[in-house]
Amino acid sequence: MPTALPPDLPAPPPAIEAPAPVWEGAIGLNLSNRPEYSGAAARGTKLTPVLFLRYGRFTITNASGFVTRRNDDVVRGLGVDLFNTERLRVNLALRFDAGRSESTSGALAGLGDIKPTVRARLNLGWRLDEHWRLGGSWSADAFGRGGGNYGDLSVGYERRLSPATTMGVGASLGLAADRYLQTYYGVSAEQSARSGYPRYEPGNGLRDVAMSVNLRTELDRHWVMLGGLGASRLLGPAADSPYAPKASGWSASLGLAYRF
Repeated sequence: MPTALPPDLPAPPPAIEAPAPVWEGAIGLNLSNRPEYSGAAARGTKLTPVLFLRYGRFTITNASGFVTRRNDDVVRGLGVDLFNTERLRVNLALRFDAGRSESTSGALAGLGDIKPTVRARLNLGWRLDEHWRLGGSWSADAFGRGGGNYGDLSVGYERRLSPATTMGVGASLGLAADRYLQTYYGVSAEQSARSGYPRYEPGNGLRDVAMSVNLRTELDRHWVMLGGLGASRLLGPAADSPYAPKASGWSASLGLAYRF
């Protein structure tokens, strides 16, 4: 039979769990090779510095899915979790969209530049179980500078291959409104006169389908290496663009980051 505490001694205080870290961050470099633009025949290689910071439910980063210790997605831009449970996550992000310069590729000569803007993106994620998740997003040109709206539906699978290495496989289906497709794949009468491409006015429709495989390896407590391969194919109005000669394309990336 347990012995009762003497009446003049207070009961021990309840154990207090240590709070989860408020700050999380990473800096690194990412090397990528991909088409010069979606649908381009020519390719380019780029080395990009990457920054990721998280404070509570707020995040900021210049690379989608770059790096995190938490088991959730990282969305490019300045993001805030509106709702986050074990199964469901709703996130809103604002990010700078640099648009597109016709100097990006010789194939874009005469089409003019696409104006930079800020995009507002609403993201929904549903974790089905330990491995599978579904997602959806919609992105709008917050400043109304002609960028239009687009969204995607996605499915992902993640599995730990070893104590240090995690593999993720994903697929997505992109769709877009007519304004976005006209801006990025269409040819106005003025653009046709300057570039020589035939006039083309796409309507609402599918944009592309994509698949990706990503690996993340924890080198130690702070250092992490990331690699990925992706393949995509333009669909519908985007695939019919006169300056998208390669509907199918692939990309590869390799990154190294220090987490703190």
